[in-house]
Amino acid sequence: MSKGGFLQKNWCQTHAERARRSLATWYDSHARDLPWRLTPSLYGTWLSEIMLQQTRVDTGIPKWHLFQELFPTVEDLAQASEAEVMKAWEGLGYYRRARLLHQAAKVIASQGAFPENREGWLALPGVGPYTSAAIASIGLGEAVAAVDGNVQRVMSRWAGVTDAVDSKPGAQAIQGVADAWLDAARPGDHNQAVMELGALVCAPKQPRCAKCPVRSTCASADSPDMWSVLPHKTPKRKAARWDLTWHIAHHGNHVVAIQRPDTGVWATLWAFPEQAPTGSASPSRTLIPEVVHVLTHKRIHARMEGTAMSSTEALHAWAQEVNGVVMTWEECKAKAWPRLATKVWTELKAACMAGN
Repeated sequence: MSKGGFLQKNWCQTHAERARRSLATWYDSHARDLPWRLTPSLYGTWLSEIMLQQTRVDTGIPKWHLFQELFPTVEDLAQASEAEVMKAWEGLGYYRRARLLHQAAKVIASQGAFPENREGWLALPGVGPYTSAAIASIGLGEAVAAVDGNVQRVMSRWAGVTDAVDSKPGAQAIQGVADAWLDAARPGDHNQAVMELGALVCAPKQPRCAKCPVRSTCASADSPDMWSVLPHKTPKRKAARWDLTWHIAHHGNHVVAIQRPDTGVWATLWAFPEQAPTGSASPSRTLIPEVVHVLTHKRIHARMEGTAMSSTEALHAWAQEVNGVVMTWEECKAKAWPRLATKVWTELKAACMAGN
């Protein structure tokens, strides 16, 4: 190891060109046939990059197709209601991405064209340094290196970067290596190749070093002592426990639901009230076993309590008390709900219907 937390800079520069050529050859024969690559467009590239932030590719593909079907152009996306966009996004999580995507679509539509360079993309809501570099290189051919989690892993292992990649020295080291690797003639293909290498070969826990096209120049190749600790990151804080109880007041095929505030966890999504019904109601009962659901900084332990209301009037009275809405189960499902709800929806509905 060298000064500054990574192997000698000359070592990186000496081997970068060789690694770049090997990577390009590998990518040309191993690139996955992802839909946004088969029918490339700025709109499709932008959608894919936003959707794949902290989301698996196999989860993002059907949603990418759905957005292309519901909102074929950026103008269609801009003209859609927020509720329509949020419902289409359901299942991808991190709903703030959907709101910012919608806001950015409105900006692009009002300007009459997509941004023409990285700086223009970086000015849009929800577009950060990585996303702007990815879109500009893939969609516009701009020679910029895009650095995401996959790229951090590849670069830190290849160059032996020992500083935490989420620290300023570590980030600068990673960016320097990524810039040294960059193929200015094929920047879009190159950035996708590095990301592909991280996804398919340089995996987080069990890298396939024997299959790696840059193995001969990699500082960590076949060295568990290296790749098992790289990339180094600042320890994350432990997820806080959130004990949550949803009270589902129901009568027949109707339930009371509320829309969450514009800010905070699950902003604007639909949920069930967190207080128990009062008035004309039977005792509450546990509908399903406790559900554990993990968010970025929260670990939710959710209880689902059901209360069969005595009449439609009692249900509406309770809805008014909690600023909720009485809806059928089918009407509820048409709204955008957190993943916590959608993953147990069938069981919740069945338990409530059985208790009427």
